[in-house]
Amino acid sequence: MGFILDLVETLRTPAGMVGAVVVIGLVYTLVKWIFAPHPDDEQQ
Repeated sequence: MGFILDLVETLRTPAGMVGAVVVIGLVYTLVKWIFAPHPDDEQQ
């Protein structure tokens, strides 16, 4: 529980907000890359 409270306090700072945006962007990019169709896959 203490970890979550520390995380929320960090997110309230400008640097924490920038870090959150960067992490969200990286996760979004990773998910899109994982689920993208591969060119070598058979298309039906």
